[in-house]
This record gives sequence, structure tokens and C-alpha cells, in this order.
Amino acid sequence: MQRGETLEHVAKVYGCSTEAVLRANNLKTTLVRAGTVVTVPECSVRVRARTRTRGATERSAEEKAEEALAVIDGTSVVKTARATEIVEPANADDGPTESVGKPWAGKLLNGEVLPRGEGYEIRRPKRAYGASHVVGHLQGAIAAVRALYPDLHTLAIGDLSQRGGGKIGDHHSHQSGLDVDIGFYFHRAPKGYPDSFAVANADLDLQATWALLTAFTRTSDLESGVHMIFLDYEVQARLYKFARQRGTPEADLAAIFQYPRGKDAFAGIVRHWPHHADHLHVRFKPDR
Repeated sequence: MQRGETLEHVAKVYGCSTEAVLRANNLKTTLVRAGTVVTVPECSVRVRARTRTRGATERSAEEKAEEALAVIDGTSVVKTARATEIVEPANADDGPTESVGKPWAGKLLNGEVLPRGEGYEIRRPKRAYGASHVVGHLQGAIAAVRALYPDLHTLAIGDLSQRGGGKIGDHHSHQSGLDVDIGFYFHRAPKGYPDSFAVANADLDLQATWALLTAFTRTSDLESGVHMIFLDYEVQARLYKFARQRGTPEADLAAIFQYPRGKDAFAGIVRHWPHHADHLHVRFKPDR
């Protein structure tokens, strides 16, 4: 298992059902630690064909967090012009990146800039600095999804932190290099995307967006992994129902989603917050 993969991803690549891979490894969850060796059974041609075919029907198809997490985005729209070039960090201090303080009251030392890469566009390069492990997890997750679905459109990457961290635009968080805003995948990229985020409309690619979400959530058992993801409750519901229909175990769904327990429930990695119907706000743990 590579970072960013789940058993669902592996099953997809080998043309098997998720249930078959779970049974072959005596597992009850698809969230398996990176580095784990799993057995993939031989699947029938019938199963392979069904698994490899993307359903045509997919096209038609206020969380009060604990006090320490209650302050996040003030709005999903940041009123600042896009920079045209990434400003590479001046390595005046040769040392590891360090996230200091809280995401809503902190700073970033020796932040690593997210480089340009295949499959994603950085909307505001001057705000593309993060802790090293955040940059690594972000690149790994995107690469894992694109390995499964190579024809996906370019993904919009919003703000991480500015160089040095601290208050950034209209955000209340994004101050310590642990937060990143990420757009969704669509069957047809909306007008203006990825230069700006787009609300999850009827063209939301549930399969690819679910793969992206699970690529992040499966890192939650790592010391440097995901802490929490903020996402509109109704978008949660759509992804939850999609994943449940395709056979994701109930235990996994309960661990990942707050839905259907209510917007105020202290449950799941994915929590509701207003103004997050057009992007994922992924928050990572500080790397100790």
C-alpha cells in the first residue's frame, strides 16, 4: 500500500471488488496503513469488467467543532489578486519546517513551497507554503488519484499559508502551514475552474472526489496525517451515499463522515462548516 491509497483504489487497479480484497486479507476496513502488504485475489472477468466501468448514471446523479477547532475560514472567497509566479523560499535558515502555534494563531518557520506539478494548479502561489509533511501528503494524494483516473481535469489548489505564516487575507486559519484548500473533481470542469473554486453541482465527479477524500483520510492514523477535513454537510451526504452504494463498510463511513449524525455531531474526520460547498479544507496534524 502506498501513501494515498485505500483498498478500494487497489481493488480498482486490479479489477477486483473491494469486498474480495477485504476477504482475502481478513480485514474489516479499507483504511490500511501505508507500507502494508496486501494480497489481491484473482478476480473473474465479469467482476473486472464491472469494476473497471465507470457508471454512466454518475453524471445525472453548521458544524460546531470543539473549541480548539472552531475557528476556520471566514469565507471561501479571498479578495486578493492572484500572483503570477511562485516565490521560491530563500533558504536563509537551513532547518526543518516548523509549525508554530495554532492554525488560527500561529506562524510557519522554513516553510516549503508547493511546486508546480502535473494535474493541479496553484491559484495563489504566494500562499502556497506549508509544512513539509503537508506538501508531501498533498502531492501524494493527487498523484494517487491521477494514477487511478489519468484523464481527470486539472485540480484547483487554494491557499496553504503565506511564507512565514500568520494572518492571511480573509482566512482566520491557514496561519501555521497545516491547512490547505482543495477544489473538487467534476465530469466537466465548470467555467472559470481551476482559477476559482466551483460549487458541487450535478457534474460533481463523485468517484474521483471520493478517491481524493479517502487518499487524505487514510493518513489519519499517521502522526503527520490528516487531523480534520471541513466540508459542507450536503456535499458530505452525496459522497457518503455514493460510497455506501459502492460497498464501503459502515465502520469506514462512520469513521470518515460526520453525516448522517447531524451538523453539530463531534464525530468523523469530515465535519461541516459554512462556505465549504466548493472545496475541501484539509487540516493536518503538526509533525512532532
